[in-house]
Amino acid sequence: MSFNSLGLSPSLLRAIEDQNYNQPYPIQQEAIPAILHRQDVLGIAKTGSGKTASYVLPILMNCMGNSVTKNRHINVLVLVPTRELAVQVRGVFQEFGSELPKRISSLAVYGGVSINPQMIALQGVNILVATPGRLLELVDSNAVHLSGIDTLVLDEADKMLNLGFKDEMNQIFKLLPNKRQNLLFSATLSDDVKNIHQLLLNNPLIIKI
Repeated sequence: MSFNSLGLSPSLLRAIEDQNYNQPYPIQQEAIPAILHRQDVLGIAKTGSGKTASYVLPILMNCMGNSVTKNRHINVLVLVPTRELAVQVRGVFQEFGSELPKRISSLAVYGGVSINPQMIALQGVNILVATPGRLLELVDSNAVHLSGIDTLVLDEADKMLNLGFKDEMNQIFKLLPNKRQNLLFSATLSDDVKNIHQLLLNNPLIIKI
């Protein structure tokens, strides 16, 4: 199977070629078409399995069809457990979004650094990659609003739960619109991850790699 068969746009296919991707990983083969069709997805896959691109590519394509949202009202929220992963995921959005005819703005926010530059940078952002604690700080400061989100991604959900972010995640879930696409990726399917799966996902495609 090739990326050409997954339903991605020519501009994304050019970006994939620029990144020297040859064939999609198994999780990408299954997840990309489902996410393009706005289906909820639960992906259980180890680090290095290609899971980040499996949601970044279809999210970028879906964002191309989104209407412009009000300033500081983001379309896509990606929750991650660490600063390092936030920076990495945002970098993947930038790499694959480089050839798009419409600019899709992304930003990574995380704790341990000054909040003020992040508050300023949130203007005009479509896709926000965030650690839970810093996201709630930004919400409390009215720097970002979550009512317009149409896609939620939990990346490395198992690590977020192991690091004690459960309460923060529950606070964030209460701020989200009821109607949205949910994508959950985890290395393991622990009991806590199963509970979140049952809470968030609506008849998801379950992928285990």
